[in-house]
Amino acid sequence: MWRRTPVLRFVTTTAALYAPPSSSSSSASSTNSKPANRAWSVPPSILKWYPRQAGEFLANCLTGHSAFIHDIPNRFDRAHARHFSFVEALTITPLYTLTMVHYFSLFCQYPTRVEVLKPMLEELGQKSDLQYRWLCVLQDTNPVSSIAWRCALLTSQLLLFPAWLLLSSAAPQLVHATVSYSCRILHTKYSCISTAGNRAAVPAFVAKAADLYAERETFHEAQAMALPTDFGVAIIMLFLIIFLTS
Repeated sequence: MWRRTPVLRFVTTTAALYAPPSSSSSSASSTNSKPANRAWSVPPSILKWYPRQAGEFLANCLTGHSAFIHDIPNRFDRAHARHFSFVEALTITPLYTLTMVHYFSLFCQYPTRVEVLKPMLEELGQKSDLQYRWLCVLQDTNPVSSIAWRCALLTSQLLLFPAWLLLSSAAPQLVHATVSYSCRILHTKYSCISTAGNRAAVPAFVAKAADLYAERETFHEAQAMALPTDFGVAIIMLFLIIFLTS
């Protein structure tokens, strides 16, 4: 946080002394009203937790749990396949809604957001491939329960879709921070499996997934601190959600 130096105060005072006098009406109106040209800034109390800490909280809810496994992932088996399939389903929904929001920005305030859209579409394809591989593992072990599992994952994504779409349009910084920290957790979990392959052979896609999430974490963290909200898209998405849920 920069501070006013004595030199800066001297220059400001001198400029005020030699400034041309304004009319009495304008001076009276300026004294009776608040300064309208003061730049708006986010209060420091909000910057302490938004978007990073709030994104970390949401990411821990999505990926920080140990559903279907015990604590840290340490093997490649059916239980771990169910856990990673569940986590991938939870994390692909906010990424998908962010992609939708950035696409609609092409027609609203920020058409140059197409540069952000390209790598996100590629990431969607890679996450879909990971989900497909985990579902194949579950299908090979128990084909009947695999069908019910797929229906459960699809239902959860449909239920969470309106909430993530609204959050992605109103606060894309928060959702990018959530995806960024989710990538960090997933990188750690995939790395644990790839290095603990003593009990079963670990497929090559596990190590590739660890590298993928290490790369995507940096990308989403940069977007969380740079992308402003497209209010035109936010209004469109609000009407879309009302239409879908009515």
